[in-house]
Amino acid sequence: MHRDFRAINNLLPDYALRKVLVTNGTLMNRGLLETLNVEEIQVSVDGLEAAHEALRGKRTFRRAMRSIEEALGAGFDVSVSTMVHSENLDDFDAMENTFRSMGVKDWTVDIPCPEGNLKENPSFSLPPDVAGRYLGYGWGEGLHGGDTGYACGLHLMSVMADGGCAKCAFYSGEPTGHISEGLMKCWQGVKPIRLEELRCDCDVLEACRGGCRYRAALLGDPLGKDLYKCAFFDRL
Repeated sequence: MHRDFRAINNLLPDYALRKVLVTNGTLMNRGLLETLNVEEIQVSVDGLEAAHEALRGKRTFRRAMRSIEEALGAGFDVSVSTMVHSENLDDFDAMENTFRSMGVKDWTVDIPCPEGNLKENPSFSLPPDVAGRYLGYGWGEGLHGGDTGYACGLHLMSVMADGGCAKCAFYSGEPTGHISEGLMKCWQGVKPIRLEELRCDCDVLEACRGGCRYRAALLGDPLGKDLYKCAFFDRL
């Protein structure tokens, strides 16, 4: 959790919107929980202990799981985000049982984009035909809910720890503004994408909503296909 988070937390308005804190859980504690101006906390858990720590570093798994327990105990809705990678493929059934038994509201399973540290560690990446089938895990709409005719994330905007606002965290390098300018101004800069704009021609487009636009851009075309979602729907 970035050192600027407390200041950003104080700038969040109290009017009707659902505020979700996305965190790796390593610095969560009861004192911080008492100050949060959010309704939901999403913790990243990328496998059972060995697989999670292969990606996140030593002694991070138990901290993340403790954060889930403490947030639930404090009365927050809690969701979990899991990225599919080469070290956690055998962990998904056990993760599902664990998260359900804990009372996790949503479990979002996604494919990491080869950016940042992951770009320097390609051994964690998987091809679409392997990783895509794990997108069948998880439950709930999570952060990626949409509406008929629109690509994913229709109602989503991310506020980064430095106050920058963007379509989602993947687009942190392309902010639409800063929270100090007001959420409404930043939100107006987030342009929704209609499915009819996409260069996708399959019969499940409404169901998959085109997959991840950022991932499609990395694959060569921001309006093209997300091959991982294509693999999940057996449309490769």
